[in-house]
Order: sequence, then structure tokens, then C-alpha cells
Amino acid sequence: MKKISVAVCDTDQAYGKKLGEWISLEKGERLRGCSFSGPEGFLEFRKEQKTEIVLLGTGFWEDVRILEQIKEPRIEEGEEEPENLQGDTVWIYLHDPEQEAKVPEAVKKLPAIEKYQAAPDIVREIFLYYRKYGQETQEITGSGKEVLGIYSPGHSILQTPFALTLAQAFTQKGRVLYVNLKECAGFARWLQENYQRDLLDVMYLCLNGERNIPDCIRSAACSLEGFDYIPPAEDGICLGETDRKDYVEFVTLLAEKSGYDVVILDFGMMIPGFFDILEKCSHVYIALEQEELQEEAVCHFRQMMSRQNRPLLEEHVTFLRLPAAKTGRYHGVQRLQQWIWGELGDCARQLAGG
Repeated sequence: MKKISVAVCDTDQAYGKKLGEWISLEKGERLRGCSFSGPEGFLEFRKEQKTEIVLLGTGFWEDVRILEQIKEPRIEEGEEEPENLQGDTVWIYLHDPEQEAKVPEAVKKLPAIEKYQAAPDIVREIFLYYRKYGQETQEITGSGKEVLGIYSPGHSILQTPFALTLAQAFTQKGRVLYVNLKECAGFARWLQENYQRDLLDVMYLCLNGERNIPDCIRSAACSLEGFDYIPPAEDGICLGETDRKDYVEFVTLLAEKSGYDVVILDFGMMIPGFFDILEKCSHVYIALEQEELQEEAVCHFRQMMSRQNRPLLEEHVTFLRLPAAKTGRYHGVQRLQQWIWGELGDCARQLAGG
């Protein structure tokens, strides 16, 4: 798939170089980052090569030649934002509060990204704007994708640690997307993150006619130990109110058009369409702990599954007793690393064939 060229333009050379390199290293499968510390080099580059996205920082938005290249955004009646931005280039203003008074009106009308924030947050906003204003309509399709479902009838506390270690184990085979469908996942506190968008936002974008599913996902996705994940729903109660057909369509889009080789679904409640979704999975792991109290819940689940009369589903379900996972004094990513390199990780790697 064609890579999107992102030019980081700012006279702060260290800032531009660092952000440009991060974009290429961390998002190289989709983006190609480059940086410029002066208008001359950027304008020469533009003569020879196409840049789909330009991040316009200090020392560049002042240049008359660059301002001439930025077409006045067209605002249709009733719209709050421009319909398009200069043909095949999306111009984005790197907002710096200290410079705001000097910025020309034409630049202020451009979509803006806060200059001084974490690089992953900048990239997520880039994808949002490119999805909205960019001209690319290409989707990623293909076969051979794996969709793995993880569920625990007895609500094992080891279910999510196992699902995360399994996601990391499958990174050896390709690009992995982890999707947590629990009502109270607690990721924001656990990982010390301040998510701007979550699973419900991504579902809305994907299900409302957006043509580029990968960019809808990237507008919210975060990275963790080699795999991507969509921040879990902030308002978990909405998961039970979402329509069955929406869930089925969303999982189908993830499987067919997300661009990921492996999609892992970490279930909480039996969401609407639960068994329909399980049937779409290439494999389902039913997570159990080494506790007798789990047996009654497992028996109940087996009975429910049997009443569904779905022989194909039963063929690819594995009931898996998980080894104990130590937590110790670790928190956040360190705790995940402890799971990865412990018995839980050994179990996950064995299942992934690593």
C-alpha cells in the first residue's frame, strides 16, 4: 500500500527531526516522515516530490511563498470546517500558543494540532484530518486474517492478561490489533493514559460510511509491546446498548479491511450478537482459572453454546486453564512485561506457535 508522506516543517530543527524520525520508525507501514528546518529546502523538495500532509510550524507559516501554496479553504453554507484543503495536500497548522498572535488568518483557518504533545497523539490527529480531508480512498482487503476471541464464563481476572500476552506473542507473525470489549477495562488508569477517543468512536467512524477503515482505526489506536490496541469504551454501559448488526459488521470490517494480520477480541459481557461474533472467529479461547468454582460457570456456558446449534463454532473453541500470573510490585507496562516473560507468556507463545 502507498505510504503517506508527512513533512514536519519547523525552524526548531531538533523538534522537527525527532518527530519526523518517530513517524517513520513507529508508523512506517503507513507513513513516511521527513523534516525541514527552513522554507528553502521544503520548497525545493515540493518541486520534486509529493507531500500529502504538511505540518506547518514556526518559520514556515510566515513565508509568503508557502502561503501562496495554501489555497483558501472552501466553507460551504452550514459547515463549520473547510470541505477540502488544497487538492492533494492537507495543510495542518502546528499550534504554538506563544506564536498565536503572529499567525496569519489564512493559517488560522487550517486544521490545527497542538505542537507540544506526545508524538502518538499528534499522529492520531494526523490520521483524523487525513481521513476527513485527504483524497485517498484505498482500502486494505485480503484473506488469511485471523480473528481470535477470548472469553471467560467465570470472569477470570487472568482473561485480559492472557489476551494481552497472546497479542504480543502473535506479533511474530504480523501486525496485531487488540480490541477490549469489557465494560470496565480500566486501561486509562492502568497505563496512565488520557485517551481522546475510544472503541465507541472507532465503531461510529467505521460504521458510518467511512471508506478507509485503517485510518479510522489509526485515529484512536495506541501501541503497546509491539501491537496496537483501540482504547476500551469509556462509557461501558453503551456496549450493551449497541445493536447486534453493528457489532457483526464492525468485526467483519476488522477482519477484512483493517490491514491487520491478527485481530484479538477480549470479551466482557455477552454483547448483542455474541455467538454470531464468536462464529466469525478463526479460534475462540475460553479462559479458566485453576479453581473448582469455575466449573459451574463453564458447564453453564457449554449448555448455552450447545443450545445455539452451531457445530462450526464448537469445532474451534478451546477451553484453556491458565497458569497463575504474578503481579508483584509492578504497574502499567512493567506488569504486562512480567506477564509476557512469565508462565502466562509461555502459554501464549505456545499457542501462537512461537
